Amino acid sequence: MDSLFPGLSAALDLHPLLVHFPVAFWLAAAVLLPLGWLRDTPRWADAGRLLLWLGTGAAVVAAVTGYLASERMGHDAPGHDLVHVHRNFMLVATGVAVLASGVAWKVRELRGRGAALVAGLALVVGLLTGLGADRGAHLVYAYGMGVADAPPAAAEGDDHGGHAHGRHDHGGHDH
Repeated sequence: MDSLFPGLSAALDLHPLLVHFPVAFWLAAAVLLPLGWLRDTPRWADAGRLLLWLGTGAAVVAAVTGYLASERMGHDAPGHDLVHVHRNFMLVATGVAVLASGVAWKVRELRGRGAALVAGLALVVGLLTGLGADRGAHLVYAYGMGVADAPPAAAEGDDHGGHAHGRHDHGGHDH
């Protein structure tokens, strides 16, 4: 398994692998549902509704894996307070998505007020998702959350088959 999926084998947990599904599905739904309502295009609204439902299901799985990941890292890890901010944005987004999904299920024919309500809720979900995903990205890029604290496979400047990695001299100026 390690040779077939080395990236997955090195993953500390599954949360980073799963979070992209609700984000992508919900952001696409936040575009398609309002456009389907405004342009009175049922095919767009149907696609948006399906993406809303898929994103909501994926968010439940991502929430469980996120909880497990945060418990594994401990409460005194750098950036732990930001974990709570990220979690709260995403849990509220999931709650609003559950509400929107229920309304979309109840109002099968997405037209009129029902379509406007689902479109508005999808926009709220999209906004909350963007804010929560940004906090998640900040956790990864600023604090290294979920990234193994292992030394690089090769030291800087090591030669690999005729091409060196690291800093190179290119005529007196840096690239």
